[in-house]
Amino acid sequence: MTQTTTSSICRARTIDYNHSLLCDHSLPCNHGLLCNHNYLVNSSSAFHGILKPDSFHGLGTILDRVIRVARSLYRCHLACEDAFPSSTKSAEWATAVWNDACARTATYPCPSSQPELFAVSSMHLLSEMKRNIMHAVETSYGFDTSKAPHSIGNNANLAHTMLTRMTFIYRDYNHGGTPHLPYRHPIIQKAINIIWFGDQDADGIVFHEYFSTMPIPAIALVLTMIECCIGEWSQGIRRQSSWDHEHFLNTYRSHINSLTAFSRHPHSQGQLEQIQKDLIKHARQHAGTTPDPVTALGRFSPEDLDARVPVNPDIVSSALLLCCSPRCISFSLISGTYFVRFTVVLSACMICL
Repeated sequence: MTQTTTSSICRARTIDYNHSLLCDHSLPCNHGLLCNHNYLVNSSSAFHGILKPDSFHGLGTILDRVIRVARSLYRCHLACEDAFPSSTKSAEWATAVWNDACARTATYPCPSSQPELFAVSSMHLLSEMKRNIMHAVETSYGFDTSKAPHSIGNNANLAHTMLTRMTFIYRDYNHGGTPHLPYRHPIIQKAINIIWFGDQDADGIVFHEYFSTMPIPAIALVLTMIECCIGEWSQGIRRQSSWDHEHFLNTYRSHINSLTAFSRHPHSQGQLEQIQKDLIKHARQHAGTTPDPVTALGRFSPEDLDARVPVNPDIVSSALLLCCSPRCISFSLISGTYFVRFTVVLSACMICL
């Protein structure tokens, strides 16, 4: 690696694993690849892809970031694929999202998966969703929080009417009182906005690849929670739902079946697809971003890297030599992260200039 001047000194901290002590060292930048205030990768450990944090707190911060991303990715699988996965599928998702989270946070090598820290249970997800949308459901359908007898009676009648033949999914009624425009009630859009598109940091925006259109399982999940919230008013006063896992599962499956049947009905062909597109379009607008997803967030293309950082040929050569070492190549082939690794190493070298 190109020798740096003696003035290029970075204060870095390393962990003495033999004595479990934290030591401060003043090291020229050419002694380490990543000489900032967070990590030091020295030449011997770099071949193994080991990042040494500046402290045990730094290590916790790295894992916390991976866990947060993995949890959001796992929630996206639950929402967009199946809210009630089998144990086998859940284990597969846990492995996949953990590796994806490591890639998105540039954490190499990827620590051992810890699904108990990020794998959200179906019932936990449903409880959180219900808590977030129950007040929106209350106001959208006009339930009255008054304890007056006439209000209680009106609420009970309203809940019964909304739950009869899924009337709550319709936007309005024809002149004859027949429900009209299925799956167009504003509460569906509002619930989607609250759950996945609250702002530009929400899951639906950050992990937009899961929401290129609004998936049928996600719509079914929202409908399940709306139905549960309405059911809590069946006695005229909102009472905590007594739904168990089986009740949620059966209701969720029935909504998926109804949505699928609606999409295949001869008189409604193309309607559900348009509804899905409209839901995602308005949700992204609600979050304050463009109607259509753009490039994946947090990733650099080679063109981006060239445009943002003036490249020193000596640094490029040094980074290539390191990445092309036999040990690094074997690690890269296993993890499939050769380009990302080169980008990280190259960027790390530039920090010390």
